[in-house]
Amino acid sequence: MADITFESPAQQSSPLAHFISHYWRTMAVALAALLLAAAGYAWYAASAQQAKVKAENELGAIIAAQTGPERLTALETYLKKAPASTKDAALLEIARTAQDQQAFDKAAEAWNQLAITGPDGMRELAILGRATALALGGDKAQGVKILADFLPKAPKAYRIVVARQLAGMAEEAQAWNEALAAYQLLNDAATGGIKPYYEAKVAEIKAKMN
Repeated sequence: MADITFESPAQQSSPLAHFISHYWRTMAVALAALLLAAAGYAWYAASAQQAKVKAENELGAIIAAQTGPERLTALETYLKKAPASTKDAALLEIARTAQDQQAFDKAAEAWNQLAITGPDGMRELAILGRATALALGGDKAQGVKILADFLPKAPKAYRIVVARQLAGMAEEAQAWNEALAAYQLLNDAATGGIKPYYEAKVAEIKAKMN
């Protein structure tokens, strides 16, 4: 049925009134669509919050109730469907659980994913974790390489921690150049009673290199 409008002389002289009277249906449809979109967003936000809470509860239940290999399996299954809000926490638990279970390859992979996607602070710890997992799994050379590459780029707050881990790992791997660089950095930063220890380690590594 055609729309019927009644225009007064005043309306006929007003462009705005003319537009409203002829295009009110289009405007009403647009307004309805806008309201539906707003309602849909509100529903989505509420659903997302419920899903987040459910996912957090599910992860917490796994951590609280599962142990040993079953816990690792449950965490790996959970990770496949984990929302972004809990993915980093799941990866962290997988890395820790896998390392406890001496599944060092799985631990290294979880740490690697955290090093890529984790927030500031977690990424740096994940790099250290990955290097440790690789070394414990028998690939000390790769662990040394990761730490040696990371040391010059590490934030100042992490540099000493990285150097300590690199020094010990490189010495075990007989990677003397990397061990010397780490011990020299530690010696340069040392003060007080610990400095003679690092001075001795630098001299010891240099002697082994000759």
